[in-house]
Parts: sequence; C-alpha cells; structure tokens
Amino acid sequence: MTCTVEEEFSQGLLSVVQPAIESVDNQVHSLRISQATLKDCIDNLSRDLTTVRDMQKDLPNLEHYVKKLMNIKRRVATVNSVLTNVQDRVQTLQTRVTKEQARKRALLDANYSGGAMS
Repeated sequence: MTCTVEEEFSQGLLSVVQPAIESVDNQVHSLRISQATLKDCIDNLSRDLTTVRDMQKDLPNLEHYVKKLMNIKRRVATVNSVLTNVQDRVQTLQTRVTKEQARKRALLDANYSGGAMS
C-alpha cells in the first residue's frame, strides 16, 4: 500500500490534532463541572447571608455583600455559557476530524483495493 505525501501529511496532522482536541474537550468538561460547583456554593452562601440578615437586625448591612455575590454568580454563569459554547465547538471539530479521518481511510482502502486488482 503506497501513500502519497498529501495522504501521509493528512494522517500525520490528524494524529497530532485529534489528541489535542480530546485533551481540550476533557479540560473544558472538568472546568464546567468546577464552575457548576462554584455556582452551587455561591447560591448556598447567598441564601445563608440572606437568612442571617433577616434573622439579625443588629448586624451590619450585608446587602452590599449579597449584591457582590450575585454579581459574581452572574459572571460565573457567563463563563459557564462561554465554556459550553467552546465545548460544543470542540465536539464539532472532533466530529469533523473523525469524519475526515474515516474519509481518508476509505480513500486509501479504495486506492489499495483498486491497485491490488490491476
């Protein structure tokens, strides 16, 4: 079975790109889990601060801190949304790489089969 330089380059490029894409996908997935955990912690803290504020009238005003937490929560949600988009793009890219790899293999197999019959 003989491969052209272009086919060898494509195979080499795919073998380099695919692990990188999978690595990025795994890292984005882990980061999304961390972001969800952080969001839950912020929600719990915000609820606790609101409860403490409502129970204790002599405490300093915690509204400022509750607002800060809500702002942080909003930013975490924004980052999570961006991460979701990135992960979707990485998955799309990974699908394209897999399809291209299958297409190249099919071409190579067809070339090999055609050449073996001649």
